[in-house]
Parts: sequence; structure tokens; C-alpha cells
Amino acid sequence: MSLVAFRRPAALALAGLLLATAPGAAGQADDPARTAAGPLGLRQAIAEALRNSPALRPAADRLALADLGQRVAASRFGLKISPSLGAGLASTGPEQSSAGVQLSKRLASGTDLRFSADVQRYGTGGLEIRDAGYSLTISQPLLQAFGPVPTAELRDAERGVVASARGLEDVRRRLVLEVATVFYTIVRQHRLVDAGERAHARAVILRRTSEARTKVGLATQLDVLRAELLASQAEVHLATQRGALAESVDRLKVLVGRPVEAPLEIAADADLGAGEAADFRLNAIATSTAIEDVEQLAAIARTTRLELSEARDRVTDAERHASIARWNLLPDISLNASYARRGLGSATGAVLNDLFGGWRLAVTTGYSLDRTVEFAAAESAGIAVSAARRALADLEQQIATEVRRAWRARARAAASVEIQAKAVEIARRQLRLAQLRYERGLAGNFDVVDAEANLFAAESGLIAAEVEAALAALALEHAVGTLDPARYLP
Repeated sequence: MSLVAFRRPAALALAGLLLATAPGAAGQADDPARTAAGPLGLRQAIAEALRNSPALRPAADRLALADLGQRVAASRFGLKISPSLGAGLASTGPEQSSAGVQLSKRLASGTDLRFSADVQRYGTGGLEIRDAGYSLTISQPLLQAFGPVPTAELRDAERGVVASARGLEDVRRRLVLEVATVFYTIVRQHRLVDAGERAHARAVILRRTSEARTKVGLATQLDVLRAELLASQAEVHLATQRGALAESVDRLKVLVGRPVEAPLEIAADADLGAGEAADFRLNAIATSTAIEDVEQLAAIARTTRLELSEARDRVTDAERHASIARWNLLPDISLNASYARRGLGSATGAVLNDLFGGWRLAVTTGYSLDRTVEFAAAESAGIAVSAARRALADLEQQIATEVRRAWRARARAAASVEIQAKAVEIARRQLRLAQLRYERGLAGNFDVVDAEANLFAAESGLIAAEVEAALAALALEHAVGTLDPARYLP
């Protein structure tokens, strides 16, 4: 889902999906059927993280709070019904009681409409006096009604929902990239452990061979010491890689929302050259040919990156706030009109209506001679507009740089795999040659030790290059802004 702008229903649906699934993460993590379902592949790891990762909770909470704020702001324009009841008894006065209801509504133009009706009773028996009536009041700001002031709070609340929804989607995209990074780090470390075990086994064989050759005078004690040093180094390196592997597995457990003590088996035989991460696709573009121009990718990023969409909306927000600040410099002039009818159902109704009923029309205004605060707010809002525009321009440059950097990293990683594969083949030939020379007594085991180190370094370099190539494609897609977390969900 390439998300350029959010609307409230889409944002709430996204939050609802996460809020509905995340609270059950702990129970799902303890489910033996889930933890024992077999090796975890990249797609399964990403899907599980998108459902259960605790990294999504803060962003989902912010979206839920923003939605609450929008509902509160929208409620100010809803119809409000306020019934009232009252009864009292005073030692120096008659018993009195009242019942009434008030309806009020604010319009988007700032107009306040109020209708109220009530019944009042004073005294008891023959001295009882009743009064019933209703009133209608209209209050209309004459200047601010034509500007953005009346709906400013609602617009800010709506923008809060949009910004929070974009933030949640951005966290989801980054989570996909982070899970893929950790997953392939585990794959790399698995293979480094395998390479380390093979290197250690060869070092042990070389040590035993050197010891046997020393006993028959075909080698020296120095050969034995070199072989023992190689075996010790291989053992230390193997232990280090196993420790790093365990730490990465624990990190992946946290990302996908599983307890760290739960077992987790990774599909370490994933094909780094043709895996999901290496399959670079720009799904947001309907094209039959691969995009090979970095300028095209930068142009796509300018329309798909969520940060740019948010920055553009912040410029709009700053301009709107500046407009509000300028409107607030105008005097507050309001037209108030009301009609009241009193004395309904009372013998003295005409008198009461003459005193309290009828039409009322008034124009009110208030203007402070000291407008320092208002002028400062308007000037500050203008500065904020300039700052928001500069931030947008800087972000566009930064994203263009990120796309170019990711593009170069992808090309470099693809070339590095080929180079490292050739280096491994050369290192293997060098090791075979050194072993043959050593076995035939043409050289000591120094060449064998050196060739072993070169082979292990070459194998490690190839594994690292394959991981980098697998992640570089996914990182480029993330930089362009077309990484869609939804495609990893079933």
C-alpha cells in the first residue's frame, strides 16, 4: 500500500487492525502450535512482526489518541441536548421548582444556535405562580465567519489523525526493513558458523597431521605450533560467531513479538541471491520494463515518500495558522439576535411576556488597544511558514540523496557478489595447492595456514556480500517509498 495521503476511515481501519491483533501477542507467542510450526522464513517473520511487534504499539497508540482528539473536536459542532431539573425550599421564601431543556449547535461558520424551553413554579396552593416559555438565540461573528478561525480546532485534529496514520505506516515500513536486516544477519551468521566449523575441522586435521609428520621427522615443532595457533584462532572465532548468532536470534524474537525464552528456528538455507528481499519490484508503477534511471526513482520518491507528504501538509498547516493569526488581528464583532416567549399557560402570561419576552437584537464588539500578543503571534506564524517551506526543500534533497545512495549500494553489492565468488574459488585452489605441497614435503604448513585464513576470509566476504545484495534491493525500495508491508501479510 503506497500511502501518499490518509483519510480518516483508512487511518482508523489500519489502527483497528493493529489494535485488534497486538493485545493478543503474548498469548500467541506462547502458543506451541505457532512456535513449533517449523523454520521461520523471511516472509513469515515479517508477517508475524507486522501482527505482533511491540515496536508498532506506540505509533498505534498515537493514532488512537489522535482519533479521540478528532472526535472531541467534531463533537463541538454536534447537537447538544442539556435537560435540567431543579427544586428548592427556603425558610424565607416560597417553594420553587423548575424543569427545562436546552438545545445548542455550532455551525462551521462560527454561528451559535441555542433553543431553550422551561417550566418554573413558585409557591404552593393558592399562592402558586407558574411560568413557562421558550427562547431562541442566534450569535454570529461578523468577521471571523469568513475565515478559518471557527473550524481551526477541527482541522488541527483531523491533521493529527493523518499525521499519526502516516507515522504508523512509516513504522511498519521500517519494521519490514529491520526484520529483513536481522533475518539475513542470522542467515549470514549461520553460514559463518558453518564456515567456522569447517575451518576449525580443517585446522584440527592440520594439527594432527603436523604432529604425526613431526614424529617421523618430516616437519618441525614450529609447524605444530602454527597448526595449534590456527586451531585456537578458529575455535575462538567460532565461539564469537555462535554468540553473535544467539544475540541476533533474540533480537528477532523481540521484533516479531515472541518471548526471548521461546524456541525459534530460522530457515538458514534461504537463497540470498533470489530471496524475497532481492526481488526488487516497484509495485506502485504500472510498467513492463525495469526502471534503471536513478532520476526516475528520485521522482517517484517525491510522490510516494510519507515524510514528504507530511512535510507538504505541514507547510499547508503553517499557512493556515498564519491566516488564523491574521484574522485574529481583526476586532471581535458579533451579531446577537434572540426571541423569547414567557408566561405560557399562566394567568399573568401577558405581563411576564412583556417583561421578559419578545425580540432582542444587539451588536457587540471588543478590541484591546494593546495588540502586542496578537501581532507577535502573526509574525511568529509567518516565520513558521518560511521554516516549514525550508524544511520541505531540505527533505526533498535528503530523500533524493538517500535514493542515490541506495541505488549505488545496490549496484555495488551486485558487483561485490561476483568478485567475492571469484575470490572464494581462488582461495580454494590456493588451499588445495598448499595442502599438496605440504603433503609431498615440498613446503611447510605455513602456506597451508595462510591459505586457510585466506579461504575463511573469502568465504566470510562472500556471505557478507550476498547478505548486502539481498538487503540493498529492499533498502532501495524503502528509499523510493514503494515498500508495501501489506504484501507480506496473508
